[in-house]
This record gives sequence, C-alpha cells and structure tokens, in this order.
Amino acid sequence: MYGRIIAGLSCLGLLAGCSEESGVRPVPVEQGDYQATIRWTSHGVPHILAEDLGSIGFGLAYAGARDFVCTLADQIVKVRSERAKTFGPGEADANIDSDFSYLALGVTERAERLLERVSPDGRALIEGYAAGYNRYLEETGADGLPAPCAGAAWVKPVSPADLAAYYIHVNMFSGSLQLLDYLSRAAPPAPGERARARDLDLPDFTHLGLGSNAWAIGRERAEGGRGMLVVNPHFPWEGELRFHEAHLTIPGQLDVYGVALTGLPVINIGFNEHVAWTHTVSPANHFTVYRLTLDPDDPTTYIHEGKPRAMERREHIIDVLSEDGSVAQVSRVMYRSHHGPMLGASVLGWSAEQAFALRDANEDNVTALDQWLGMDRAKSLDELRRLHEELRGIPFVFTTSVSADGEALLMDASRVPHLSDATESAYESALQRDGLTGVLASSGIVLLDGSKERDEWVETQGAGALVPWGDVPSLARADFVMNANDTPWLTNPAEPLTGYPMLFGTPRAPVSARTRMNLVLLTEEGEDAPAGKDGLFSREELEEAILSNRGITAERLRAQVVERCDGAAPVDIEGEAVDVADACLALASWDGRMDLESVGALVWRELLGRFSNRDTMDAGRLYAQPFDPEDPLETPRDLVEAPAEGPDPILVALAQATRALAEAGLDPSTPLGDAQFTRKGDDKIPIHGGSAREGVTNIVGFYPGGLNSTLLPRIDAGEVITETTGLSATGYPINFGSSFVMVVEHTSGGPRAEALLSYSQSTDPESPYFADQTELFSRKAWRPVLFTQEAIDADPELVVKEVSGPR
Repeated sequence: MYGRIIAGLSCLGLLAGCSEESGVRPVPVEQGDYQATIRWTSHGVPHILAEDLGSIGFGLAYAGARDFVCTLADQIVKVRSERAKTFGPGEADANIDSDFSYLALGVTERAERLLERVSPDGRALIEGYAAGYNRYLEETGADGLPAPCAGAAWVKPVSPADLAAYYIHVNMFSGSLQLLDYLSRAAPPAPGERARARDLDLPDFTHLGLGSNAWAIGRERAEGGRGMLVVNPHFPWEGELRFHEAHLTIPGQLDVYGVALTGLPVINIGFNEHVAWTHTVSPANHFTVYRLTLDPDDPTTYIHEGKPRAMERREHIIDVLSEDGSVAQVSRVMYRSHHGPMLGASVLGWSAEQAFALRDANEDNVTALDQWLGMDRAKSLDELRRLHEELRGIPFVFTTSVSADGEALLMDASRVPHLSDATESAYESALQRDGLTGVLASSGIVLLDGSKERDEWVETQGAGALVPWGDVPSLARADFVMNANDTPWLTNPAEPLTGYPMLFGTPRAPVSARTRMNLVLLTEEGEDAPAGKDGLFSREELEEAILSNRGITAERLRAQVVERCDGAAPVDIEGEAVDVADACLALASWDGRMDLESVGALVWRELLGRFSNRDTMDAGRLYAQPFDPEDPLETPRDLVEAPAEGPDPILVALAQATRALAEAGLDPSTPLGDAQFTRKGDDKIPIHGGSAREGVTNIVGFYPGGLNSTLLPRIDAGEVITETTGLSATGYPINFGSSFVMVVEHTSGGPRAEALLSYSQSTDPESPYFADQTELFSRKAWRPVLFTQEAIDADPELVVKEVSGPR
C-alpha cells in the first residue's frame, strides 16, 4: 500500500524528520485491516494517507484522539445519557437532567437510523473512526492518557452508534440543544395543579454566541485572477466545539485540507484543488415551537383539528451514582406530541389548558456526514452546489465557497422548515395580537398553532419538509460574496437578495456593526484601502484585513465622543464624582483599533458596554441617524445629541467605563494587550481583537458556559465586573472567538494557503502543540499550510507513523 511505501522510505531516512522516535516501525497487518500513514508536520497537523475511506477515518481518529481524547470521551458519556451514572447527580441534578434530555431527544434511536441511511462511504468513515479511536485507547492505556482524564474509567471504547448519536447532537446546536433544560423536566400538571413550569431564562436564538466571517473573492477582485477564500469562524477555544486541523488523502480520490469539529470524521471547513469553502452560523429558524390546546380532562391529550390526540408516553430509567459509591435508579415519564418532544419551563410551561412542543429540522438529519464528505471530494463549484441541493444535510450554517477559476457563491442551504403561505400569514397576524408570540419572536422563536393542520410543515418532493431548493437564498458573483451571520440580503451590496421565505430572516433589516465592518473592508477604495490602490486583493492583503482589528463603531463615533467629553466636568455616578478627563484623552489619542498596543481600546469597550448590540445597529441611544437599507454601509451614523437638560448619557457611560476599569485595577492608559489574554496552563498570552459592539471582524470574548458542555476544567474568569463586556477582576480573559483563521488562494500551480489555529491543536498541557499557535496568533504571525507532498516532506518537524487495526 502507498502508506507503507511512505513509511518504508521514512525508515531509510529518505523523508525529513525520520528517527526512531518518529514512531515509524514495520507494522504487521492482515489483509483487510485498516491501514493509514499519519505524517505529523509543524504545529502537530496530521496528514492522513490511506487507500480507502475506512482507513482515512481510522487514521484521523487516531491522530485526533492524541489531541482531544478527554473531550470526545466526555461527550460520548453525555449522549449515552450516562453522566449521572458516571459522575453523580451534579449540581442541582444537572447530570440527571442532561441524561433525561438526551433520552427525550432519542439520540441513540436516531443514531441507529443514521447508520441505516448513511451512504456506504459515510458508514465506512464512521466505522473506521470508531476503530481508530479505540486503537488509540488500546495503545495508550488509561494511565497514558493526558490530563484531565488520565486513569479515568469513563474513557471507554466507542461504537459507530455512539459516534452517530454524537453527530446528531452536534446537528441540533441551533435548536434542541438550546432548550435542553426545557425538555428535561417537561411534565403535565398533577391533578388539581394549575401548571408545571420551571423558572428559566429564555434562550436568545438571535444571538447564540457562535459566529463567523466568510469572504469569497472572485476573479474580478483577486490579484491573481482566480478564486480566494477567507475563513474566520468565531467558536469556543475550549470544549467540544473546538476545531481540529487535518489533511486527508486517498491518492486519486481525495485530497482535502482544513478543520473538523471535535470527533467528526470529515473536513467541515477547507479546500481541495478545485474549490474552497467555509461556514457561518445562519440566523434562520431551524425549528418551530407549537402551542397545543389540551383536553380539559387530560393534560396529556391535545386537540388537533377538533379531535383528541394522545401524547406518546415513555418512561425512562437512568442510573445515578451516589456519594457512597452505590448506584440508584431514577425514572421519569416523558411525552411527545406528533410534532416532537414536549417543553416545560417559564413562558413555555405546561398547564391544564395548554402545552408546548418542539419540532427540530435537524432531529432526523441523517445526511450531514455525506454532505461534507461530498464537499471534501467536490471537483467543481457546480458539483458543490448540487450536493447541497440533493442532500440538504447542512444543519445550521451558510456555505460560502469559491472555485479555482474565481466564481464566488453563497448559499443558506441549512435545514429550514417549509411553511405554507397561509401559515406565514397567520403567524404575521399572531405577532400583532398575541403577546406570547411576540415575546418568543423577540428571542428568535417562531410559535405556531399546534391544533391546526394549516401550521404543519409542508412536504415537498425532493426536499422533505424543508424549504424547496428554488426558494433557498443564494448568490453567485465574480467579485465577492460574504456573510457575517446576518440574514443574506447584504451578501453583496451591489446585488441585494430579497424574496426568500420568512424563516430565513427579514430582507433590508438593519445589520450588525460587524457585518458593516466586513463590507467596508471589502468595498473601501483608495491607496490606503485594504485592497490597495488597484482594488485587487492579494493573499497578504486579505490576511492583513481580516485581523486588522478596525472597528466600525469607533470609526463612525469616536471623534464625536471625544468632542463631547473634551473639557467635561466630573460626572455624578451614584453620588460619586467621576473625572472622565483621562478617559477622554485616551480616546483622543487612540488609533481606533483593537491591537495589543492600542491605548484607549479598553475605554471604548467599557463605554459601549453600557449600550446593547441593537444600539449599534440603528438609531436610538447611541446613533442619531437611523439605518437606511439604501445606504447600509454609512448608516446608522452621527452620535445622538446631548439632552437639553439633565445628565448626558454618553458622558454617564464614559464615567461608568472609567469606574469599571478602576475596579479591575486598570486605567484608561492601559494597552489592550496588558488586559486581554487567554490562559494556557499557568501562562497568560495577550490576545488582540474585539467584540460585536465594537464591530471588529476579529471577534474574541468570554462565554461562561453554554458553548462548552463538557465537564472538563475550563478557564475561570473570576469575579465579573461588567457582564456585557466580560471585564473581570483579572481583566478580559478570552475563551472564545476567532478560532481557525485561513486565507486560501487558488493559483495556476494549485491552492496555497496560510492559517492560524488560535487556541493551538492539542488540549494536552504536556503537548508541544498546546500553546504554540496561540503565541503565533498573539503576534499575527501567519504560518504556511503544507498541502503538497513536497512541502510535507520538506518540513523539518515531520514525524511519520503507520497505524493499523482490524476491521
């Protein structure tokens, strides 16, 4: 096999980096075994070489386990509904609730259906991945595992069904996963009880936290006249949503480079010789909530088209580990309507009169894996587009892509329910007359009438109950397309998109400050513009632009704020006279960027922290002139005027910012890099970048939970001073934001790329790849992507190992 030839050459010293420590040794294999050659290059990137997809999965899992074994093991415990059995009930029974939530979603049963319906190639990948992960566990042994799972009994071999259940869980991120607490204890009221509801905060589906920027540069805007792509997802730096960088090769069949989410056996974002693509989280609705009218004599029976319909009742039993080591059993009865599982909390509580059910378009998504495998192998942009149309497996993200010859394409092909015109009309009417419908809409939740056939999702030939392909928003251009998590209408201002179904969002609506900054960087003209005087982007210019740390809010308002605060008297804040002179001086001399050396950036952040994201998108408390869809890059604009009498809200915000910084031991003259950092073990590494309010492309921040469901140790922010900005007693700790940043350039000699993985490849504190790229990211020191055989062979840190195992 080709991999064994490579390994043999390595043992003869014909490949760079060959040594006994490289792990290259003759490995006896049986005919039909999984066999893969792993070539690790600088920064711990594995290049997997094999002859079939099963062996690709095997090698990728083996290499991946070395970097994230504890994380994936923890996730498998979760989707098996074994957290309470493994770790005890958890604080406030959190582990018990988690176990029952996944039982309510039925991920294990759905995993079996996925394995039955996935293509033979997809199944081969899953089975090979399970075998490769298990091979790593077998070779390493429990005591050889990295912290924090060394010696842990809960790190166990996985089955293909375990992985399939985990993949279904990942697909439901923008729907069911945000409502797990609403699912876990959903139960009808007892006889004589008015209602059953827990008091929980309603998830805000308009701002889930995950974000990204995506730029596809067509031949008309590329210096080389061919396609270019900028990849910039904003994802967690810890937990299961980390990316893992890899290169997969089957000679003559597959050659793809990029990143995969932890535990997935395909490249999710990347490039091959023909196309490059990336994803951004779509704001479209991927689920709906149904309000059920209940039978007055039985809260587990609902009325549908005038007839009673009994809910499906299932009793689930889980094991719970007690403090004394004994295991007890806990049971819960859980219910489903024909729409989906029942909800039960806060405004979605279960009463004697009404209840609520959830229908998630990704609950039965069995084509996502085949979708990405097809993209990995795509030989043209037309093929990539056709795969989206035929498979409809993209769960909750836009796809932004570009071909080698320079056609740029954006699609929101995510799984969006198909509603009839009558349903949309009834919903618009309900928004005007029903308070609950409006409350849920403000959180991005669409509430439909579960008693009417009218509001069922519409089945369409070839699309199931998803929006028909002809109605999916998409745009192809030869100059550029982009997305920064807003609705797709401003993909390119020269050709606004309209006419798409309601659940994709509202055309011509205000866009985020970050979207405006993206568009400014792409369209600005002049000698000092990101694309230079010629208006054509080089790879280096794109790299500079995406990490420029320019902020649209500062560029539009900073000078006017300085004019307002210059010479201002101390401001009264709760009886304390706060002098804003130093803060004003810092803003006046600030370069307007969120770079490490930027002085004044902290003042601006804390000032904006007194306003909402919405305030940065339209007129109101911050801007005087409203957003104008006819002039989306230049509006909103101008600082709101000071009131005729009474405190000036802008100066009050500046004084509050000054006081918050002082409470954290910072002052207006503190450079950003002295306050903003991430932790790698005991080390603090300064981090550049900004927030959504600031309107930078390079987003970084701190999320205390929600985006990381692992039970593993995580960065602790300490005492929080300003929740909206993430300011704590330690400064601005970072555990989220720009993650895998890459610029790909198609050339006549093939694709070339440079990249940074901000949090580094490995989660093992003892690995040399635990913090190396974080240091590079801190310095904006881009590194080359090694894609060709010659580049891999020439890498001075090359280590080669052949791995194998029985099928």
